[in-house]
Amino acid sequence: MACSALSICPPSPAPNRRQWNTVIKHQVLDDSPHQAILTYIKMLEAGASPDNYTFPILLKAATHLSSPHIGPSLHAHTIKTGFSIHVFVQTALIVMYSALGYIELARRVFDKMSHKDLVAYNSMLDAYASRGLMGNATELFNSMPVKDRVSRNIMVLGYSNIRRVDSAEEILGEIPARDVDSWNSMISAYVKAGRIELGRGLFDQMPERNVVSWNAMISGYLQNQQYTEAIDLFHDMKAKKLEPNHVTLVSVLSACAHTGSLETGRAIHIYAMEIGPATNTHVATSLIDMYAKCGDIEAALEVFYKVQEKDIYCWNSIILSLAIHGFGEESIKLFDDKLSKGMKPDDITFIGLLSACSHAGMVEEGHRLFECMEKEHGLSPKAEHYGCMVDLLGRAGLLDSAYELVEGMPFEPGPNILGALLSSCMVHGDAEMGEKVAKRFSARGNWLSDGEYMMLANMYAACGRWEEARRWRGMMNDAGIRKTAGYSMIEINGRMHRFLAGDLKIQSALD
Repeated sequence: MACSALSICPPSPAPNRRQWNTVIKHQVLDDSPHQAILTYIKMLEAGASPDNYTFPILLKAATHLSSPHIGPSLHAHTIKTGFSIHVFVQTALIVMYSALGYIELARRVFDKMSHKDLVAYNSMLDAYASRGLMGNATELFNSMPVKDRVSRNIMVLGYSNIRRVDSAEEILGEIPARDVDSWNSMISAYVKAGRIELGRGLFDQMPERNVVSWNAMISGYLQNQQYTEAIDLFHDMKAKKLEPNHVTLVSVLSACAHTGSLETGRAIHIYAMEIGPATNTHVATSLIDMYAKCGDIEAALEVFYKVQEKDIYCWNSIILSLAIHGFGEESIKLFDDKLSKGMKPDDITFIGLLSACSHAGMVEEGHRLFECMEKEHGLSPKAEHYGCMVDLLGRAGLLDSAYELVEGMPFEPGPNILGALLSSCMVHGDAEMGEKVAKRFSARGNWLSDGEYMMLANMYAACGRWEEARRWRGMMNDAGIRKTAGYSMIEINGRMHRFLAGDLKIQSALD
């Protein structure tokens, strides 16, 4: 009798252990880990006993749930039933504890194994490498009696995550027959280290590429702020009839958001609806962000309201989107709606809310939200939240209050906070307060950027203090810092074109 993967109870009136395992396995494969755990409970209530095939499936479900309680409880069940010494179960425990971040517990299970096969070694190796613990990973790697291509791929990817390109290259050179994962790991190492040309060179040399290869290169361009190249590579991927996944779409939509490519973003949205991933919450969140940053807040709201199951990232995205468009009251209403639905806010939520108050001039509401962060939600304000409050008070002309807040911060104010206050001093013509902020900038020595030097020089110039303005410009020149040239970008036929300030070759750029 066939088992239904969507049913808690197997259809057989007296199911055997194999049928229970089949149902649990289907539920895990159908991304229903909670249902799989419930089925296991029903299995125990029915008097059926688990075996060494039951627990690896259940531990995989616990990994997907990311629960700090379910996994250890299942571990206790393996001990009680005598299957904790089975190699399949032990390996699954290593993977589960690693995914939950309990690396020491994973190692404890590994050390207690009487027989460690290659899969167990690789699982423990991946536990270390995926967490950036490459010292531990290297020690284990060197002690392995046998290594395979998977072992070396894990090491290459681990080194890529901590940007140790030379070490990754050394391990890659030990792989006699590289598979697509080997190539992908090395591409990831190059792009994360900012060596994008080397990454593209490997990508072009690959005898075979999969969607991960394309994602590594597209996200690499994104990380290195080469947004047009990311979009172009996405179009190349489509031209080769390779279907992207939600990771691809998130990356390319982010590139569109950075460049303001509304036309391209809309086309990608339509394409995503055709192939399916538009319903993915990560893609929906990226669509909201893209539309908002490209100026179409109505489209962003339309995407938001069509999402059936909204997660914290989706809510935060729309709150931030409304904020940058000046819809402060609407952001607050959505926040209240979010709370009523049982969603807990996080740091990003309050950055969006405080930004909304800043853009809308809602000083009292901003104060209230800032105060309730810790009192009502247990969230300690970070530098970004203080920066939003300084911007809010500065825009409202409450410069003394803004400076008091800066002075009372539990950490040293960064350039963004001081820059926001200095900008407000310029807007409101408060030279005295600007002088105080300038002294805070001066205390940072040679850590100033070109924008900060120019802001200080312009502030003094606006106050008629030309000698001081010239001094700051001279300091900038002495530091060997040049002002970054301003530029504009326009979208023509789905492609972005950038023009530097003073560029007279517009026509040739369009051609």
